Amino acid sequence: MHYDWGPEVELRGETDKSTLAARTFHAIRNDIIAGTLTPGTKLHAERLKKLYNVGSSPLREALTQLTANGLVSAQGQRGFRVTEVSLKDLSDITKTRIHIEVHAFRQSIALGDVEWEIAVSGSYRRLVNAINELQNDETGATENWEVLHRDFHLSLIQACGSPWLISFCHRLYEQFERYRNVFVEYRKIPETILAEHQIIHEAALDRDSDRAAELLHNHIILAARLTERDARKHGVQDADEIKSVI
Repeated sequence: MHYDWGPEVELRGETDKSTLAARTFHAIRNDIIAGTLTPGTKLHAERLKKLYNVGSSPLREALTQLTANGLVSAQGQRGFRVTEVSLKDLSDITKTRIHIEVHAFRQSIALGDVEWEIAVSGSYRRLVNAINELQNDETGATENWEVLHRDFHLSLIQACGSPWLISFCHRLYEQFERYRNVFVEYRKIPETILAEHQIIHEAALDRDSDRAAELLHNHIILAARLTERDARKHGVQDADEIKSVI
């Protein structure tokens, strides 16, 4: 059984990096998720061709795939923009993520073997090291934290037995990660977040699926509420305002 989460489990061949369009897709996607390309940014073709050193055809192919992923919005003859953010969308992403990711976590606990346990433990240890780097304000620590944080969460569901579930979890996590990167400033990870990663890791290895599911559910909600709080500080207020994410 294969436990390396990530690109190869995604669907529609979108991660074949051997083509110029695929490489452009990944480069733009990474910049959107990292918040380098901010929500609502007009994606001017000529600027993107220079920025990513790509021609018109592979660029349009990449933007079309990003539209299918929900990271880019097509505007008819007016071109493309980075998809806007809203509290309503954050709420929807959070609720859907809970339904799918918690189920996948339960399945992984039921089906995962020793290799899965080793993968989960390894990703957790790397995450702890990344937290220490972040607290010490080391160069590149924020980017490293994001990569290893994603790695930890997706390792939890990697043994669920369904490539579709893994792919959906991956995409939902990306959407959630974009909100966090756009609005949350990492100076210090709250102690509650640090403790939650530890007990989620322990519950997974103990094969306590009920406790693990509850912990992951609450962890996702807490992360969403912290992100919502910071989004409000940045002036994000929906017309149909919600009082809390969940």
